[in-house]
Amino acid sequence: MDRLAALQTFVRVVELGSLSAAARDLGLSQPAVSQQMAALEKHLGTRLLHRTTRRVTATAAGEDYYRQAKNILALVDASEAGLKTNVGGGLKGSLRVQAPTGLGRHVVAGVAIDFQSRHPDVRVEVLLDDRIADLVGEGVDVAIRLGPLAPSMLVAKRLGTLDRMLVASPIYAQKHGLPETPESLATHPHVRFSWLANGDDITLLGKSGPVTVRVPTCFAANNTFVLIQAIEAGIGIGGVQRPLVREAVARGSLVPVMPNFRYPPLEVHAVYPSAAYIPETARAFVALLEDATQIALER
Repeated sequence: MDRLAALQTFVRVVELGSLSAAARDLGLSQPAVSQQMAALEKHLGTRLLHRTTRRVTATAAGEDYYRQAKNILALVDASEAGLKTNVGGGLKGSLRVQAPTGLGRHVVAGVAIDFQSRHPDVRVEVLLDDRIADLVGEGVDVAIRLGPLAPSMLVAKRLGTLDRMLVASPIYAQKHGLPETPESLATHPHVRFSWLANGDDITLLGKSGPVTVRVPTCFAANNTFVLIQAIEAGIGIGGVQRPLVREAVARGSLVPVMPNFRYPPLEVHAVYPSAAYIPETARAFVALLEDATQIALER
């Protein structure tokens, strides 16, 4: 049994949740993948995978082994990439990036495309969604996180600060008027992001310091662009990331609300799943992303 090949196959089976999907991804037959997994389990003397007709999932032992296997493969990839780079070659291997949809479309997607163009031997995968991904469980090499980081084993690099602003549509402003103080904001319907830890309370910063007010939420979504669309439709007031609505404000499809008050800025970090080893592909990507993020957020 080629143990390194078996490790690579096992990792893809866990990440894709299917023997057949892993086989397609690796260019193998499904029987070959099944034989590799059976041989690996026999070699280790333990069951690594739960197999059903619909999905394959890792056992408790398999989850532990998966995390170790990821680190081992990262070390192998990094060692090879470093050697090839030193002798005049470029980066090789794979890179899986996860980011929130707003900043992902605004900055990360373009950087990922540029990165792959610079390093054609790297297979790049970009995952955009507004949730906190399980970096280890989903095989993510680097993720972009907004806001404070929860205490964890994640290794983080600060990329910048993201400003947010309150906006409404001209239709809403004409029909309902706009609040002038945080207290009056509580009488206006609000469009909000789902899963917010502080519920219907929002905190704004003014000349006299922070003010917290409870707002009536009329519409919630887990996608930044759905929220912007809802605000533009005139159903309520909402807080949005400033870089994503600059053009809409400039052309008049959105108008600022209480410009003398602002949200506390959001920290933007690139986070890695483990400090044990960070692949060279991830390091190089974040270096490229850092400059692009700062430029995009400062404009």
